[in-house]
Amino acid sequence: MWKQNHSNNRFPGKPGLPGQGHRCAVAAAAALLLAGGLADGSMTAVCTAQELPVSVSETETEQVMPQEALPVGETWPSMPHMSYEEYPKVDGSLACVPLMEALIMEVTGCSEAQAEESLVDFSNTNPSYEQLTYGAVELILSYEASADTKSRLNDLADLELMPVGKDALVFLVNAGNPVENLTQEQICDIYRGNITQWSEVGGEAAPIKAFQRRENSGSQTLMRLLLMGDEEIPEKQMVRIEGMEGLIDALVEFDNSANAIGYSVYYYASSMYHQDNLKFLAVDGVSPDRDTIRTGSYPLTNPFYVGTGKQSGENAIRLRDWLLSEEGQRFVEAQGYVSAG
Repeated sequence: MWKQNHSNNRFPGKPGLPGQGHRCAVAAAAALLLAGGLADGSMTAVCTAQELPVSVSETETEQVMPQEALPVGETWPSMPHMSYEEYPKVDGSLACVPLMEALIMEVTGCSEAQAEESLVDFSNTNPSYEQLTYGAVELILSYEASADTKSRLNDLADLELMPVGKDALVFLVNAGNPVENLTQEQICDIYRGNITQWSEVGGEAAPIKAFQRRENSGSQTLMRLLLMGDEEIPEKQMVRIEGMEGLIDALVEFDNSANAIGYSVYYYASSMYHQDNLKFLAVDGVSPDRDTIRTGSYPLTNPFYVGTGKQSGENAIRLRDWLLSEEGQRFVEAQGYVSAG
């Protein structure tokens, strides 16, 4: 199953893939930021929040896979079973890969290598919705679709999508950055170019270097859904990074890394590609963790979905229904995710 130093070379973040091989290119691109500061810009505010005091402990910022979420000897008596050959083709988001692999291994009894092989044509968040709509796959486990994807696919009218878990958009900075908390409005203003210095948000007198993902990526979709909406984000003040692991690598490797900020989803950044020298920022005074995501007290939470389409077969429907059952939700938690509740 997925490990940060996994030998499988299909997915970003595993050795041998562009996710690791492009580190030098990412660092070089990030270094270009040293030549210039941030550009001021002004746009209509779409985010409002009040700044709250916060205290974030070292253990909170270094949280990886919570062991209490992994019950010993858990069994799944109502789980559907089928052969590896009968198992439906599955697609979805990168952050759902560990869940996909665990599911096929439990349902079919297949090996880890076979589980990885079943995802060889994995396409990621927004392409997975197209794959399901057009019948190329029968089941998806995926984060929110972008507005563009929804528009092109008739608002996903041909799909049945139900929340199967919860995750959150999280903001990451170097562990040496003294800033512990940002409000939603401050985050928006950083990415608008209205806040350009860390001293404006309680940090040191240093320029803020803001990294972002490409449009239609899963985390960029959440950035727009939960914070920025349709606002234009000035290109000249930041660098777009390919891949969630690429953004985290850029934060780690940027020459003046204490000045950088970027974002990901909590599960990926805490459990799949954890970096000791980065920390999660609290937002509106609330730190992201499994409990605050579960309760919704962390403000930037959002569900991820299990989905089927018009061409999905019986086995895909059985898997979907089981994942949504009480037992299936325990299985989701057992893989380290937050269930839909």
